[in-house]
Amino acid sequence: MKRTYLPLLLSGAISVAPFAISAETPSDDSLLDLSLQELISLDVPDVTSVSKRKQRLTDSPAAVYVISDEDIRRTGVTSIPEALRMVPGMQVARLNNNTWSISTRGFNYIFANKLLVLIDGRTVYSPLFSGVNWDVQDTMLEDIARIEVIRGPGAALWGANAVNGVINIITKHAADTQGGLLSTGFGSDERFFGAYRYGGQFGNDGYYRAYYKQFERNSMLNADGSDADDDWHMRRSGFKASWQPTGSSEWTVQGDIYEGSTQPSLKIFDANEAAEGEQLLTDKSRDQKGGNLMVHWKNNHHSVRAVYDNYQNFDYRITEKRDDFALDYQNSFVPAKDLFLIWGLGYRSTWYSVEGTDYMYLLDGSDRKVNELYSAFIQHDVTMANNTVFTFGSRFEHNNFTGFEYQPNMRLTWTPTENRTFWSAVSRAVKTPSLSETELQTVGVTFNLEPTDGINYIIPIAGNPELDSEKLLALEFGYRETFTDQFRVDSTLFINHYDDILAYVSAPNCLDGATNYGAGCTIRDLTPDTSNYPQRLVYPLSEGRLITQVPTILSNGIDATSYGLEVTADWQATPWWKLQLNYSFIQTDAHHHKEDSFLDRNEQIIEDLPAQHSANIRSSMNLPNHWQLDTWIRYMDNMTNAKVGAYTALDVKATRTFEDNLEFSIVGQNLFETQRKEFDEIFSGLGTTEVEASWYLQLRWKH
Repeated sequence: MKRTYLPLLLSGAISVAPFAISAETPSDDSLLDLSLQELISLDVPDVTSVSKRKQRLTDSPAAVYVISDEDIRRTGVTSIPEALRMVPGMQVARLNNNTWSISTRGFNYIFANKLLVLIDGRTVYSPLFSGVNWDVQDTMLEDIARIEVIRGPGAALWGANAVNGVINIITKHAADTQGGLLSTGFGSDERFFGAYRYGGQFGNDGYYRAYYKQFERNSMLNADGSDADDDWHMRRSGFKASWQPTGSSEWTVQGDIYEGSTQPSLKIFDANEAAEGEQLLTDKSRDQKGGNLMVHWKNNHHSVRAVYDNYQNFDYRITEKRDDFALDYQNSFVPAKDLFLIWGLGYRSTWYSVEGTDYMYLLDGSDRKVNELYSAFIQHDVTMANNTVFTFGSRFEHNNFTGFEYQPNMRLTWTPTENRTFWSAVSRAVKTPSLSETELQTVGVTFNLEPTDGINYIIPIAGNPELDSEKLLALEFGYRETFTDQFRVDSTLFINHYDDILAYVSAPNCLDGATNYGAGCTIRDLTPDTSNYPQRLVYPLSEGRLITQVPTILSNGIDATSYGLEVTADWQATPWWKLQLNYSFIQTDAHHHKEDSFLDRNEQIIEDLPAQHSANIRSSMNLPNHWQLDTWIRYMDNMTNAKVGAYTALDVKATRTFEDNLEFSIVGQNLFETQRKEFDEIFSGLGTTEVEASWYLQLRWKH
């Protein structure tokens, strides 16, 4: 078992804390010496994700939150998923060393699929399951300018799957990353990490940068405190170059390549070894590699973006290889006074190669698929009297699964004073079916561990090519205001109604690819004893126990309504001390509109997915002698479906800067508990490991 060295961390934090008590006005230059208005303009810049054009955060008619580069640096996070814990209402749970479930406004599970994630405008959701492979969404964190997070629908501009939110990760311009930067460190969880970036100039108006990063992370813990053996390592390199051939136009070319491997524990039932029951495998590697290339041209009114993305996942349960090509065009202009119009066209094509196993495979027996998506959007902003802006528009799409989809929205913004804004919105968004939901069969990875009458149940789930899209109708109200240049508040109320949510229901017949076996069904070559168990596969275990396999199929079987409140406050308590607080509440009620024995369980799962309450408190202190002390306390209510109780976590970071080019930090994470389970589930076959209290040391050097 790895040591956490908590006494060392706590003594380090305590040793610098007295400076905070005795300090009156730090002598060193500090961002926190600025007024709140200045801080907002610096730390929370103009946003682009709400309207696809620059606008003040204060004027944005959406629940938008910005994680700045300074937030990333001062919290000490080492990955993008961990940074998203700062966002109000964003629920981030870590299942194992390289797997997170991330969502906002409910529906937080391992295949969370109602968030659209972009990196510099490149869509990174997987059409295989409409979610995000968070373990490969990475870059050098020092190159991130900001992360804009919209909580709520963004589908009118961004498209299908932007149902509960949009995450737009925006990296810095190459001109802003000149010179060299080395970041390296080690610790109890972060065994080693290092990154180097160098930026330069070519010609009179061309800039570039290139980077390389690598990390090796120690394994997490099992519930009994033993080593889970799920070490993770990853290597990545990339570049970005921009130049302006004319004064108003700019070209950008950027790309990344990566490869890595981990050994997640897997819960597998192998029918060929039925007497063993469910097995926990810890020696199966999951290897990943891929890359992307993007070319982007823009001027004052036009934008053209072309993207190629390759992803390869070599998993014990299934192998996926995917190539994506996307092309987008956008145009904006002012057709009349007080009217702004933006419109665009898009195309995305995805080529799959899926190699199935006995645990997962495509129902039609094929291993190659091609999906295409065509889209167009238009949006108008009309400025009216009394500082009111009315926004209306829609996105129109055609996909291979459900055909034509439309996703309109209307928004109203009223700014009675410079520092006060009220806004409201009504939006429709859809989550279209994915390849895994329409054509994938799972066998032996969905398992009920709680036996009933001595019987454990395996619930294989089959895709359904007749699925409809899940639909959302959302109503939102927002208010934000800045008081006396020292205090800012931002609040949102929302009501979401969902129709046709996917659920697993009893399969009416044997699944495709199965044959009748006595009174039940058998998948492929499995030949269990089916006597006295009609429509089920029964496998005898030792000591007279049984495993029963009950075939199910996906269906649009659930409706749900959720409502909630999200509040954020920034307080410049003193010139050297800043506090950031947020709180969110959500309640979800589901009901089914079909008769099926599984739907009551589906209802319960949907209602129990989110944590009802969550909160963050972040404190940033600039202390004398070039010290900075940052603390971050976060609370997450219990998640019943994930079998996780409520918890409170503490991160602490102490930083000493030397001149302007050298920085040394000591970081402690999850300090309130020795170890903690954050998520548990049965649908993926992934075993659960636990987060432990940890520390690391970091050195950053600029030249």
